[in-house]
Amino acid sequence: MTSMPAHSDDGRDHASRASSGEARLIAVVVLIALIWPTSAPAAEKIKVTIPAAAVTFASLYHAKAAGYFADEGLDVEIVTVSGGGSLQALIARDAQFCVTPGTYQMQAFEKGQPLLATAAIMNRNAINVVMHKNVAREKGITEKTPLADKIKALKGLKLSGVAVGSFSYQVMLYYLQKAGIDPQKDVQLIGIGSGPAMVLALEQRKIDAFATGTPIPDAAVARGIGVMIVDNAAGEDPDFAEFMMNAVIVHPEYARQNPETVRKMVRALLKASGWLLDHPAEAAVPSMKPFLGRVEDKVLADGVEKVRQGIPRDGRITPRAVELTESFMLKIGAIKTKIPYEKLVTNDFLPK
Repeated sequence: MTSMPAHSDDGRDHASRASSGEARLIAVVVLIALIWPTSAPAAEKIKVTIPAAAVTFASLYHAKAAGYFADEGLDVEIVTVSGGGSLQALIARDAQFCVTPGTYQMQAFEKGQPLLATAAIMNRNAINVVMHKNVAREKGITEKTPLADKIKALKGLKLSGVAVGSFSYQVMLYYLQKAGIDPQKDVQLIGIGSGPAMVLALEQRKIDAFATGTPIPDAAVARGIGVMIVDNAAGEDPDFAEFMMNAVIVHPEYARQNPETVRKMVRALLKASGWLLDHPAEAAVPSMKPFLGRVEDKVLADGVEKVRQGIPRDGRITPRAVELTESFMLKIGAIKTKIPYEKLVTNDFLPK
């Protein structure tokens, strides 16, 4: 009887060693995958234009400073282009978004340039009017003087908005007409620039009063240069209880092609709005400083406290806001006819 050859363990040992080596190799690969830094997708670059630097853009500033845009995968650049130039940059496709008063949108619509307002970060007028303290004294005006008397005191003065035709310029024009003052004959109305230039011009008496968004007029008051004539940021004028103050505007074609980007932008802005509503105004000052660094912290905090009253948590632009904005524009002759709400506003990009 033939005996069977004994099996060698060499084959089994070789297979075992190979299997063990493969296991170690897999473990190393997994470990490297876990600890090796992976390149994240590049953030989408977005340019947002605004017509002036002001605390009225607090939600935009905070969304940038707090990293809410970055959390949405957006690399947002905020660019100030005076007055209506901010919207022209959007029309020319030099920017993807414009956060600006709906007044500019209405004027563009009449010129055959339909644009979409997708959300609001301010839903009431926050353009304030400040007068040089010596002029106010001569006119017998204080901050507590009735509004009607304060705007009548603008007669005979040299006045300024940010730029000729800008929203702040239009607000000044509105008050002149409301007081029965002829803007062509009874005053000199100019556009002198924004921010520090306006305060300096007032201090040097190159102008007697100016209109722009808070906190620039407030800064003039804080420095002892001016007296607040109209404090719309604090809700003084009931004519502007609701308004398309700062709408998030896009080109319709961009919205069609990039709906998710629009949603991301709106989502980040509304997160910032909610934060501003839920935290003390002082806590927002660090987010304002990169954009309004020359303004004192207290003035910034006071400005945020005022504008918070006009920040809508849900970002919705109401038909009433559109109606009052149109009424304002019709009264100053900036548009000729009313524009249907649905031609200006879409709620499709608001959170459901």
